[in-house]
Amino acid sequence: MVELQEVQLEEIFQCARCGYCCQGETTVSLDEDDQRRMIEELGLTREDVTEKYWRVTGRVVQMQIVDGHCIFYDKDTGCSVHKGRPWRCGQWPLHPSMLDDENNYTTISASCPGINKELSYEEFCRKLQKLLEQEGKLIC
Repeated sequence: MVELQEVQLEEIFQCARCGYCCQGETTVSLDEDDQRRMIEELGLTREDVTEKYWRVTGRVVQMQIVDGHCIFYDKDTGCSVHKGRPWRCGQWPLHPSMLDDENNYTTISASCPGINKELSYEEFCRKLQKLLEQEGKLIC
């Protein structure tokens, strides 16, 4: 069996900064690391960030939604907290579910202009799997 050489992210994905992934009436949950990074990036207190930017329901912390998109999305500049964004945002659109279900790949790639559509599904999956093995927690 031939071992696949190291894969570069750009082989399967190059963000077009279209903001499509920031749209919708829901957003991702923030784990403790996400919260810490976001607080540091914003340079505010936890209390200020919670009040201005987060929606807290019980123990679940999420970013607020404004006009059908994430509160940090700006149509001209994209994510205004990009360096402090949640890891799930950084992972998108290269969600591991694409490896298990071609329909997930088809749906996600249809909505994301950054995915390399010149690759076959099988080749895309081989490269994504290798990237996940190389990187552990893949951030796009």
